[in-house]
Amino acid sequence: VRVLVGGYWGFAATARMGLQGALLAPTDLLARQHLETVSALLEGVGIGVTLLTGSLKADVKARSLEAIASGQALVVVGTHALLQDAVSFADLGLVVIDEQHRFGVDQRGALEAKAGGRSPHVLLMTATPIPRTLGQVLYADLDVSDLRTPPAGRVKIRTGVKRPGDLDGTWQKVREEAALGHRTFVVVPLIEEGADEGDGAVAAESEAVRLAALLDPLRVGMVHGRLKPAERDAEMSRFRDGELDVLV
Repeated sequence: VRVLVGGYWGFAATARMGLQGALLAPTDLLARQHLETVSALLEGVGIGVTLLTGSLKADVKARSLEAIASGQALVVVGTHALLQDAVSFADLGLVVIDEQHRFGVDQRGALEAKAGGRSPHVLLMTATPIPRTLGQVLYADLDVSDLRTPPAGRVKIRTGVKRPGDLDGTWQKVREEAALGHRTFVVVPLIEEGADEGDGAVAAESEAVRLAALLDPLRVGMVHGRLKPAERDAEMSRFRDGELDVLV
């Protein structure tokens, strides 16, 4: 968390020098979450943030591309859309890549190359470093920020394993947490049934329907990668604001 906030404020320092900063995220939803957080942090210093994702309408995307190319967009947050040939930065000085293991070497290099011969500062963030990253750390090609303590207020995490037939207690725990005003994520491997994931794999669409009946009157929502960004954002906002008790 502190490394990420440091990256956010790095955008402010870069912008003050007249250079641009780019934050690359692997999904539209994560990019929009970064946009919201970065915008709130930099609003006080008068620095706007531009979004570029594949889900933008054509006219909005065109305005974003123009702002990036002209240098008007000092901080840009986006997905793989940032890697397209149509994206041209006026003066890129800082690249932040979130979940860097989700991007290939060539993809990360393509964004850095948009600095036009400049060697931009690069911040890689990941909880699961790939072997290449570990090698770069080992041979001192990367400076490392080592977080030895959890963020303030972090509660203790308890992890358990249950068989599918022993989940009654789990759903009762979900009800008890909801009564306390707490919310629950339920993560499953499939979006819809019929995908080739082996017998017994649970799908989000059917699980949301099942849990809505099982946990009634708790409010159950669902998000997955095939939803339109507006639908996905609305559902996430309902969950964040306490209008949903369970999100599949």
